[in-house]
Amino acid sequence: MAAQSIPFPMRSTSPVSVSTKSDFKPSLEQLLLRLHSATNIRQFWASLQALISEAAPYDAMVAYVNFLDFESSWRAASVLATPNAVRPVTWFEARRQVDTTPAFVLSRQQRVKLYRLSDIFTDTNELKRTPFFREFLAPGGWHHLAVALFWRGDKVCSEIALRRTKEQGDFSQSEVALLEKLHFHIEIVLNRLISQDEEQARRGWMEQFNDHLPFALLYLNFEFETIYVNLEGCKQCAAWNYGPTQAKAYHPREVFEVPQQLTEACRQLRRQWIQHPTASDADETLSLRHSHPEYPELKVTIKLYTEVPGQAAKPGFVIHLSVQSDRTESSDSLPIHAMLGNLTEAEQGVAHLVIDGLSNAEIAARLHKSIDTVKCQVTSIYKKVGVSSRSRLLAIVRS
Repeated sequence: MAAQSIPFPMRSTSPVSVSTKSDFKPSLEQLLLRLHSATNIRQFWASLQALISEAAPYDAMVAYVNFLDFESSWRAASVLATPNAVRPVTWFEARRQVDTTPAFVLSRQQRVKLYRLSDIFTDTNELKRTPFFREFLAPGGWHHLAVALFWRGDKVCSEIALRRTKEQGDFSQSEVALLEKLHFHIEIVLNRLISQDEEQARRGWMEQFNDHLPFALLYLNFEFETIYVNLEGCKQCAAWNYGPTQAKAYHPREVFEVPQQLTEACRQLRRQWIQHPTASDADETLSLRHSHPEYPELKVTIKLYTEVPGQAAKPGFVIHLSVQSDRTESSDSLPIHAMLGNLTEAEQGVAHLVIDGLSNAEIAARLHKSIDTVKCQVTSIYKKVGVSSRSRLLAIVRS
């Protein structure tokens, strides 16, 4: 079928005026570039201090990065402060008990992104009578406060608080306007770094789990480069490369190399997929099984996982190595890695929690998913593994 042209919405043909003038002076532009180039929270914090010092000088600043639950606690994944003051969790919680600003934020119908303490307490004498001022601001010499809030959906995700002494004076309207402009940039970097750290944590948890599994697991990208291999995978690759007996004399990680036979098998699978891209739909994977030419008890199952709709990543290979006899295997006799090999990465994460004995509701809470999504994934796991119930899956895993 011929490709159809998709008309763009008609727009005015009159020239569009685009301002090339920056909203920020050159010194701020340079500091913004430094902020956007941050690759971790430590770099973010260093660049943020320099940026805010230039935009709205302060006496002290604290950042709560990724609140556990802003509505009930000030505990966060990271709490950064300057001057560097080490505070116990109890100190923050005691402060929250008398701080009126969380109630101010949560009572608003619209999201609050930036506010000053003077926006809440227009009467300075009223502020000075509060326990919050007497116990937590005055001892540090602070009389003024400006707070930037960063949201994820309907939840406050992070907070940056700036404090000033009485001599420094309150934050001016022009400083507030500049902080509001910077808020957008800070939010972009914060969300990127939080998402990056959360993804790294998820990968770290999965890698720690996989490294202690009693079966060989190996991930390769589309160019056959190793993405991940667990310890048992290193051992099995050594057996393929040196023979089962001689491989025992080596440290498996030190001699790790993807066996040439496996690379060639992946190449064959990739060629098959490129030449016949419609041979596998979105819910299936191309796979093949292979045996070592000299040691037939060494088996391998290789699966090519094709693209996920909406993502730009190329397909990748999941390789399961095992030592087996040449008998026909039923789902009851398959090793657990072979059964779970048909699952997507998300389904594998759910399957491991099912195996750990968690209910659908507990899994949904742990993975921050809806219970309906978890139910659908559990049903798909049963279908792919070849079981009809939770108890049957657990019986196979624990047999």
